[in-house]
Amino acid sequence: MALRLDISLPRSWQELTQTQLRQLLSTILNIQRINETRVWRNREEYTDSVAYQLLTRCLLLWAGFRVVCRYGKDWLINVSGHEYVVPLEAISSAASRLNWISTPPEFPIRLDIIDGAEAVPADLRTGFSFDRWLSCEALWQAYISRQDDNLLRQMAAHLYTKDDIKVDDVEALSIFYWWAGVKSLYSRLFPNFFAPDMNVASKDEPFDADGLRRNVDAQIRALTKGDITKEPTVLAMDAFRAITELDALAREYDELNKKYPAK
Repeated sequence: MALRLDISLPRSWQELTQTQLRQLLSTILNIQRINETRVWRNREEYTDSVAYQLLTRCLLLWAGFRVVCRYGKDWLINVSGHEYVVPLEAISSAASRLNWISTPPEFPIRLDIIDGAEAVPADLRTGFSFDRWLSCEALWQAYISRQDDNLLRQMAAHLYTKDDIKVDDVEALSIFYWWAGVKSLYSRLFPNFFAPDMNVASKDEPFDADGLRRNVDAQIRALTKGDITKEPTVLAMDAFRAITELDALAREYDELNKKYPAK
């Protein structure tokens, strides 16, 4: 009789439990560390190998499988105290159900608690001020350029409202995926403000601190209408509300340019 194992796996980042999220982030880091010392023929080979290792390890972990040993071209696995020979193709096919891991989340996901501090709402709709948004966005842009995990740790102090928060490597990585999910969601909610050529940094380009500062100043001026006495009120606004207004202003600006194009 053919072996049939019914397994339940998360189908997206949003379906991960807190335990599974920590396990996934830890596995990502472990695989990166293992493979960074190997010699690869090209970037594509590295990417494909790391992705396969990640999906396979998560499959075994979440399905409750323990690999006993290789059995020819197949695997001998232990499931709840019973051993089975499973074809490598079956493992690969099952692991492909986790392909969503290979792309950043489209919605905000995060660890609920770090260092005893509770996180703000994942989508930042309430309880997250515009000045904290600006601080996190500046740190995010710097991180994309520099790949310095300490910048993610500084973001954690804003996202968990704890100045002296202690953040380990797994938790720092969780900040990266959280903000990536926020930016993905906000790019869909606010397409005028988050236009493809705006608010974008690249790891291949040096961090432009002056350009970022000018961008931040422009956002504040747009919301205060040039009245500096309103700046404290604007910075204290919920970030979601402030960005909603900036998106509307960007749309109005685009519509005006289309109606009265520059000659």
